[in-house]
Amino acid sequence: GVRAANLVREAVAGESGAASRFLDSLADRLTIGVASVVAVLDPGCVVLGGEVGQAGGAVLAARVAERLGRMSPLPTEVRASVLGGGAVLRGALLMARDAAQDELFGPPSSR
Repeated sequence: GVRAANLVREAVAGESGAASRFLDSLADRLTIGVASVVAVLDPGCVVLGGEVGQAGGAVLAARVAERLGRMSPLPTEVRASVLGGGAVLRGALLMARDAAQDELFGPPSSR
């Protein structure tokens, strides 16, 4: 949540060894999950979303990308989200709206 994002933001802004070790550890953990998704879906690009991904920005994304490159033969770009935590909900609402419009106003389906 917000507390985790604040910790990540502070680590990105910090220049201490502890901040760097924290980001390395976070990137290690994130990369395990990202590698699992990449192995199944081969998306070509992964966005670190939510508050933590946004707080980590390019610094965290670069760490994950470097580790992912060592773990997976599939070329995958890693980016940080520029959208807030509500992006997934907004996307879901837009998809639902589009589906409803297609259902109401689209051509008749052949059932």
